[in-house]
Amino acid sequence: MCGMDLVRKARPGEAVEITKDLSDAIKAPDQSVISTVETINPEYKSLPIVTKAVGVVTYDTRNVYTIPSRVGGRIEKMDVKYEFQRLTKGQKIAEIYSPELITAQRELLYLIEHDPENTALIDGAKSRLTRMGFSITHIQELVLRKEAGNTFSVYSPYDGYAIARNTRVPVSPDIKNAMNSMDPRIRASGETTTPPSVTSLSVREGNYVSPGQTLISVVNTNAIRIELDLSQEVTRLLKEGDKLEIDLGNGNKEHAVVDFVQPFFNKDQNFLKIRVNFKNRQNFNIGQLVKTTIALKAKEALWVPRQSVVDLGIDKIVFIKQQGTFKPTKITTGISTDEWLEVKTGLATSDQIAADAHYLVDSESFIKTAN
Repeated sequence: MCGMDLVRKARPGEAVEITKDLSDAIKAPDQSVISTVETINPEYKSLPIVTKAVGVVTYDTRNVYTIPSRVGGRIEKMDVKYEFQRLTKGQKIAEIYSPELITAQRELLYLIEHDPENTALIDGAKSRLTRMGFSITHIQELVLRKEAGNTFSVYSPYDGYAIARNTRVPVSPDIKNAMNSMDPRIRASGETTTPPSVTSLSVREGNYVSPGQTLISVVNTNAIRIELDLSQEVTRLLKEGDKLEIDLGNGNKEHAVVDFVQPFFNKDQNFLKIRVNFKNRQNFNIGQLVKTTIALKAKEALWVPRQSVVDLGIDKIVFIKQQGTFKPTKITTGISTDEWLEVKTGLATSDQIAADAHYLVDSESFIKTAN
């Protein structure tokens, strides 16, 4: 009635011959695409790497010092009142009343007055005062004064700014958005290693301190660095001592040296930090966000244009031309530049792929690759 040839139905257990026409008819429509788009071949070549990164200017933690209390007692006077107060070397920062220190002073004066020939005990008493923070000048003044002082003054041995201990700054929305816009693989977590926020100091007048307790911390702002967030593929090309050219924008370029590559991932982060030392410290403030362009050494690998790859989130897809149709194939990618992607597995230089893979994706982005 309909003008069709009758074909005998296969009996149970009988194999059906799969012809080319039948294979094309039963193939899922999302497994291949018929198109006449331009094709290219992957290129195996040496390509210089230029990548973008987001970083924060921070102080060098190797130049953060602590000023501890050598004796236990009560703080009678605190000359450092607030965080980020400027300190100079030799400036008095606190006065401490310490019964233990008063006893040690009286012991030295007693020995000098009643047993001046016993140099061993006198030297031992002086050494005890030295361990408590007395300098040779202070000991000489004590001997001349012949009277124990009730308070002991603590002086700063460093230049810098007073900061609170163990303080962190949460990443602002601007920093998070900047990090995400630079590289979609980067997701900022809740905190970053940035300068402390403006908070009150932990030690106040009237507080009791114990020997070894930190009174304040001092940071030297002349020693600063940039901490950059880079993908793991980029950090594999870096090692300590490598020289980088960092474009900080507005024509401002700096030659820097990699000081440290973080060997582990922080919680909820899929990027690593590198520390970069640079010489120009005049145009930057601690905590400043910087967007950098880094020129790395050339890498020899298999490369494809960025537009020839479809990013499905977890998988990367290219369309390989086979017998007039394009079949989606998973590939593994590595480092990327503005225009090129490194291909680790899934392609060969003899494969022909669609030059622009996005022309082969329908409006619903249905792509099914063969297992």
